[in-house]
Amino acid sequence: MDYDSFDLNQAGSLRQMPGISYIRLFHASPGTPAADVYANDKLIARGLSYGQFTEYMPLPTGTYNVEVYPAGQKNTPILRINLPVSERQVFTLAVIGILPRIGILPVEDEYETLAPNRVNIRLANLSPNSGDLDLALRGGPNIFTNIGYTEVSDYRSFPPGRYSFFVRPSNSTTNLLFVPVNLLPRRNLTFYVVGSQGIQPGLQVYIPMDGTTYLRV
Repeated sequence: MDYDSFDLNQAGSLRQMPGISYIRLFHASPGTPAADVYANDKLIARGLSYGQFTEYMPLPTGTYNVEVYPAGQKNTPILRINLPVSERQVFTLAVIGILPRIGILPVEDEYETLAPNRVNIRLANLSPNSGDLDLALRGGPNIFTNIGYTEVSDYRSFPPGRYSFFVRPSNSTTNLLFVPVNLLPRRNLTFYVVGSQGIQPGLQVYIPMDGTTYLRV
């Protein structure tokens, strides 16, 4: 997967300019082929496959015509939206749903205090057929509850360390996913639950570092 455009190499200098926001793309639509993504007819992601993220890219304030095509094609888009971008934001654009009913969900990476001995985590439910979800500590309480499809929880602060989590349907003790993770300090992290029950590759969790960990706008 490649990404280009909007002069990514100039991100350091753009960070000091007013009116700049940062976005990345996330392919979270199970069964949707690898895609090329354009903004105002300019390629911003090439061959983005399911489960892949781009790097963050700077975007000036404005409204963008975002089009998604099967990789290597530019005839009929499988998705087209108008995306307003306000200034001084950091967010992830997730391609979600199942063809032909797919869309783009903007997930804002909110700024939380990055304490030396803490890590901030939250849960995003991008699974179209799993219903409301909880995230629970192994042998412990639920951390997040009743997070519906397309919903994103608030952050919760944890001491750094190794943890074992379970993803469960809300109001159930059935474990859908086991999520062992080493949480490092001074990070904002989102647990993205993606995929569909009964459809390969099934449910998965991706835990990228949010841009608010290191980007300042």
